Amino acid sequence: MLAVLSPSLARAETEADRIGQVKAAFVLNIARFVSWPKEAPEHQGTPLQLCLYRSNPFGEAIRAIEGKIVNGRPLQIELIQSLTQSDSCRILLVGPDEMRHFSKESQQAPNRPLLTIADLTGTDLPPPYQPALVTLVRNAARIGFIINLAKARRAGLRMSSNLLKLAKIASDGT
Repeated sequence: MLAVLSPSLARAETEADRIGQVKAAFVLNIARFVSWPKEAPEHQGTPLQLCLYRSNPFGEAIRAIEGKIVNGRPLQIELIQSLTQSDSCRILLVGPDEMRHFSKESQQAPNRPLLTIADLTGTDLPPPYQPALVTLVRNAARIGFIINLAKARRAGLRMSSNLLKLAKIASDGT
C-alpha cells in the first residue's frame, strides 16, 4: 500500500514546493521594484530583513531567495511573532492563517516603511485584505498581485512603474 501511495505523495509535495517557489520568486521580484526611504550609510551593505509573521506560508521554498540581492543588500529571513519585533524588518510576509491577527495588531502599529505582502492565493478572503500593501492572489491557474498604492505611498515606499504595470491597483478604502 505504501508503494502505491508514495508516488502520489511525492507528486503532491513536488507541486506544493513548486507553488511555494513561484510565490517566493514573486516576493523577491516585487521587492526588487520597491524603493524604501534613504537609510543611514551604516545600513548600506547590511542584510535587508524579510520577516515571516508568526509562520512561514511558503515552507522551505522561501529559503531559495535568502541571500539574493535587493537594492544592493542581501535578503535575510527571520521569523517574528509580533509587530513589536519588526523594527529591523523591511519586508513582512503574512500568510493566510495569520491575516486576522496581523490586521488587529497592525491597527496599533505606527506607519513606517514596511512592505507588507499577504499570501491569499489559497483562500477566500476578499482581496485586497487590509492592511497589506501587496496581496498575492490566484486567478485560475495563475498567480497575480494587487497593490494598495495609496497605503504604500503613506508608508513612504515607492513602487516602480514597471511593477505597477503588472499589478492590479486597489482602491484605498480608508
